[in-house]
Amino acid sequence: MLKFNIQKAFNNNAVNDNVLHFEGEIELSGVCTIFGDSGAGKTTLLRCLAGLETCEGQIQFNQQAWLNTNALVNQNKFLLATEKRRIGMVFQEPRLFPHLNVQQNLLLAVAKATTQEHSDNIFTIDKLAQQLGFSELLTYQTTQLSGGQKQRIAIARALLTNPTLLIMDEPLSSLDISSKNLLLPFLKLVSLHIPILYVTHSIHELFYLSKNMLLVNEGKVEAIGEPQKLFLDSELSLRKFAHQGLIVNVQVKTIDLTEGLIEGLVDGQTLFINTVEEPKTKSIQVKINSRDVIIATKPIMDSSLLNCLSVQLVDFMKDDKNSMILTLKIGSQFIYARITSRSFHKLQLEVGSCVYAHVKTMSIIN
Repeated sequence: MLKFNIQKAFNNNAVNDNVLHFEGEIELSGVCTIFGDSGAGKTTLLRCLAGLETCEGQIQFNQQAWLNTNALVNQNKFLLATEKRRIGMVFQEPRLFPHLNVQQNLLLAVAKATTQEHSDNIFTIDKLAQQLGFSELLTYQTTQLSGGQKQRIAIARALLTNPTLLIMDEPLSSLDISSKNLLLPFLKLVSLHIPILYVTHSIHELFYLSKNMLLVNEGKVEAIGEPQKLFLDSELSLRKFAHQGLIVNVQVKTIDLTEGLIEGLVDGQTLFINTVEEPKTKSIQVKINSRDVIIATKPIMDSSLLNCLSVQLVDFMKDDKNSMILTLKIGSQFIYARITSRSFHKLQLEVGSCVYAHVKTMSIIN
């Protein structure tokens, strides 16, 4: 459990101070993503929790006080140093020591872990080198590594410190697709053993990694909860991201690699998904972009569209471009559709309307 109620002041000028106020309580299990607009305060919150920024208030992690500046008596005020919080940290930049080779960078982390009371780390250099594919790089200088290789080493280094919490600030934002495809499943496995606080701008990463998210907006924690539920809450700032779509859970029924198609079920309705390989599980997540959903009052026949879902309109809103964002219910799940205002009125849509959603393309998240 992580509890915090903190204020961070920035002196922008001699007259006015800008104060960010973060308050929340998170049951840390797996990955908790921290999501919001640029400049909302995500990194500042993360740095305050890690003790890298001075702030006022209270922070408590698993019954251990990290910060308490609210005590009435000055001698009861408390600040636990960052190095004593047992946090593993990974930033957007790897921050490796350039004068040391890869193995020497990692040995420093191992040495730090052995000085702790609890040094029973489940991770070793050899195990991580094998899992992250850098066994042949151990003798390389860090200046010889690519960006993706450096970040793999940085993640390994953080894990070798034997942390009780892993804090990650957009660690994959500058990496290529192949590096992300390696690291995302690895981080999901790591989160089974160590809780992770993960700042990201990527909705793909958010839905792939986390079952819980913390939404930061204008220097405050706006909401905490499951991503799917928060994205459907019309009162939250997340609605501005509606055009990027939502995630649905699909049960795999059959796979035809000759045609490159998965036939799956979404709450009993058939959904065909493009694929180039067989999924590793029978339950997959699929992202359906709102722009790729065509609405009709009856099924469209004789077209290249494979997917036609029977849905109910449960909510709608107008975005800043005068398009209509429709919230559509499929059984117990939801998708978004983005259509013009003219189409909305032409189809005479209203809450409760039963229509057909023809889905063009989609991407598998896991």
